[in-house]
Parts: sequence; C-alpha cells; structure tokens
Amino acid sequence: MKSQIGTLAAAAAMLLAVGACGEADPQAPSPQQYKGAEVEAIPENVLAAAVLVRAAAYDSAYVEYQSGAGPALRTPAVGFAGDTMTRVPVLGLDTATTYTFRVALTRTGADDEVVDSLAFASGSLPAWIPAIGSLGTSSESGYLALSLPSGAVTVDNTGKVLWYHYSPNGTLNSFQAHPAGVYTLLGTGVGETEFHVLNALGEETGTLTCVGRPTRFHDLLIAAGGDAWILCDETRVMDLSSVGGLPSASVTATVVQHLSATGALLWEWNAFDHFDITDVPLVDRTGVNVNFTHGNGIGFDSDSNLILGFRSLSEVTKVNRTTGAVIWRLGGLANQFTFLNDPKGQFERQHGVRVAGTGQIQLLDNGLGAPSRFVRYLLNPVTLTATMEWQFIDTPTTYTNVGGSTQYHPDGHGTVSFGRAGRVIEVDHVGNRAWELTGLDGVYVFRTQRIGSLYTSGFGEPTR
Repeated sequence: MKSQIGTLAAAAAMLLAVGACGEADPQAPSPQQYKGAEVEAIPENVLAAAVLVRAAAYDSAYVEYQSGAGPALRTPAVGFAGDTMTRVPVLGLDTATTYTFRVALTRTGADDEVVDSLAFASGSLPAWIPAIGSLGTSSESGYLALSLPSGAVTVDNTGKVLWYHYSPNGTLNSFQAHPAGVYTLLGTGVGETEFHVLNALGEETGTLTCVGRPTRFHDLLIAAGGDAWILCDETRVMDLSSVGGLPSASVTATVVQHLSATGALLWEWNAFDHFDITDVPLVDRTGVNVNFTHGNGIGFDSDSNLILGFRSLSEVTKVNRTTGAVIWRLGGLANQFTFLNDPKGQFERQHGVRVAGTGQIQLLDNGLGAPSRFVRYLLNPVTLTATMEWQFIDTPTTYTNVGGSTQYHPDGHGTVSFGRAGRVIEVDHVGNRAWELTGLDGVYVFRTQRIGSLYTSGFGEPTR
C-alpha cells in the first residue's frame, strides 16, 4: 500500500523562513518531506513484515503496530540511507492477524510525526514447526532461538513462536545470534559447508567460511565490530601403525581462525601443532578416517583468552589468543586437573562449553551412555583443581550422544539443550530445574540460545 501525506506545518514554517530572507519562492519544497511508504511481506516468515519508507530531511522512521483493541507496540527506529529511504522490520506478529501499521518519522529537535497508516495481515505457521509450550517460570527476559532440523525458530517464555526461517538441513541445523546484530545459519555451498549470514528479517546478506580450509559446522562468533572467530578443519594422511592405527590414515584436526570484518585471515591456531595423536582414545584412531579433535565449542574466558571444546578428546582447552600457547587442558587423556566432587569422575564427549562467571565453566556432558548431564565446574588454574559445583540430570534415560548446547545467564542460571533428546531446560544457580519447553521431545534441538531482542540489539553472547 502507498500513501502521500505531506508535512504541511513543516512546509509552512520553511516558507516563512525563506520569506524572512527576502527570497520567498512559493514553489520551493519543504526540507522535510514524506514521500510514501509500502508494506512488504516476508515469504520466509509470515510473522514479519518490512515497511519501506521514503522521506527527505528526517533522521529515522519507526512503525507503531496494533491489532484491533490490542496494545500498541512499536519497532526500533531505523535511520535513513542517503536521506531518502529506509526499511523498517516489523517482527513478532501474531499468526493470522490483521494489523494497522502507523509510520512515524523523527528528526532532531522536533516531535515525532505519524505520517501514514497501512494495513497488513500476517499468515499461519507452517506445518514443520512443532506445537511448543512451556512448564515453570523463567527468570530470564528475551527469547529462545532454537536450531531445529527444518530451520530456525524463536519462541518466547510460553513457547509462542515469534520468528522462524525455513532451512531444511537433514537432521542438523546450527543457528546462532551474534553481537554483531546478525544471525548465522548452517548451509551448504558449492561443495563446501558455509554459514549464511542473515539479518533480522531472515534475509541472507552474505556467507561466512574459513579461509583456505573446510568450515566446521559448530560454533562461531561474530563480534560487535564484525570480526569473526570460526572453527575449521585440516586433514593430513598419517602413519598411525605405531599407535594402533593404519599406516595411511586420514586424520582430521580442528583449526581456529580469526577473520576480519572483510573476511581476511588475521590469526590461526592449529590443533596439529599442539596435540598428539595419542591424546585421542585408541578405539578412535584405528580406522581409515580418524576424527582427531572434533572441535565443537569456542568462547572467551574473563581474561579474553580462548576456551575451546574438543569432543573427540573429551577435553576443554584454554589457549592464549595472541601467542597460541596452550594455557591448560581439562579432561580427556591429557587432562592436567584433579576433578573434585564429581561422582562420575569427569565429562565425556561434551558439547556447548561456556564460561559461567569468573573461574567457572559449564558444558553438556553427553557421555558414552545415559544419562547426559548439564555440569558446572569451578576451576583453580593454580592448584589445577576442577570442583563440580552442580550437575543437572533431566531423567536417568535422557541421553544424546551428539549435539546440544548450554548458555550461561548473568543471574547464575543456565539453559541447556539435550540435542537429539529434544529437551530444552533452564536450570537455576544451584542446579535445580526452573523452566522448560515442551513439545520438542525427540526433535533434534542442536542448539538453543537466549537472545535479548528480535531486532539487532541484544543478539548473542558477549565477546571480549
């Protein structure tokens, strides 16, 4: 829909100003001029729309939206590009609902001006999205972004779907929000794995891959400045006959790359340079293809050095982000720590390692058999002790051999996804169940991540 509503008061004021200078031109246009707006449907997400606004000499535009007698909501303001056009996302609409969109313009030193009213009708959810609900009360604000087999879905604390993006990828999808204000979604390019970079409307704005190496399908981080930390692979043919393997085995290890906002390689760390093949259990180095490290987690400790997770090694490793030196190794065959207060002894085949406050880490201990558990440890790098603070076990039968994630929240709570088991649960600061999503049992929730906003603010976890 289009409209042409002028700002007559602003035009009159401008004409008076020109007249006072003795150069009145009755045909001169007002510097502030609204030129029209139209609503665009988003085929990938019927719960969203975009309003294209054209105007001159305004700072930004936003949209107030309302359905019937419901509450009036508003979008963040979006600045104009070239002083003439902007595109305002409207997100989180109810299903199959008719809305009134009121277009508002802003400029410094003046009241906001509502200049147009447009109609829009949202659609119904596609059949691939499960009927999601919740139990309990979450203490966390914001929304939960879920990586489901057929795409990405974002829900509120009741399980209500507010955003989605259809992208079937077999049984595994990796969807993340980042401090840079963008999403990434795992995809497949021409012969290689790549991450699609999406905006708040779910529209692709670019791709992200490793430089000169295959891209891994697990964690990556895009910082607020646009630079990225990404996991990659390198495969070497090695003679493993002296360590229980084959004389010509293809061995794949994880490489970490730091890329600039333009995709240039800034820094690289290679597990081949720091780990021995005997760090992987014997049973895992006997085949033709050896998954040496299986890097699946990347984050930053409070001192800004890297925390990395390696599933094949059952190890979490801290690495100096400048020199690449290994600072410590926790878990696995090369473990340097003494585990305290852990009835299991240590974790196995973990996913979702995250820093959980000063000196703490948490992870999903997938384990070699049921049950999988959500665990938090307090680390002392001086005495090299890892004290289990708590463990959360959903049920004795909840098990996921692969996949899953965790997230730490500032109030001490944590969220865990039990991967293939489809269980998404919030745990309080002492390890008790606080809240959970329902309707996902048996659905592969590869990752869950709480975000602060459906728009570009509050995306992702902090980077350092």
